[in-house]
Amino acid sequence: MSIFGELDDLDLEILRLLQINARLSYRKIAERLGVSPATILVRLRRLKKKGIVKGFTVEIDPYKLGYQSLAYMLLKVDPRKLRKVISRFMKEPYIVEIYEITGDYHLLIKLWARDPGDLANIIDRIRLIDGVNDTNTLYVLKINKESKNPI
Repeated sequence: MSIFGELDDLDLEILRLLQINARLSYRKIAERLGVSPATILVRLRRLKKKGIVKGFTVEIDPYKLGYQSLAYMLLKVDPRKLRKVISRFMKEPYIVEIYEITGDYHLLIKLWARDPGDLANIIDRIRLIDGVNDTNTLYVLKINKESKNPI
């Protein structure tokens, strides 16, 4: 049975509220859901213990920090050098997500750049990395929906 099957409606509502505002107090969550703060405390402890809630973080708006260009890049990588390429990407702050994928490409990365010129320079540097055989860059024109979680 999946962990999702173990969650009830109250658990899901707690998670939804925290996704909207992770700074809500247990008291505020309890008031909105019509339960006691102790119930919220117990539920959140259980959700943390099960690994469903991994932590509470700050979400930063890259645009407000001057990052105006978002792109996804598909990469074909020499299989013998895949781990080395991933290790190199892990050190790059402009690469914010790395996925190993199926299909014609081996990796999908999400990256932020200051502007289109900066993005072009990053793409050129990535293409020169030993083990990267081919790339396909998808420049994001507009974000219509962005969510980290499916609930």
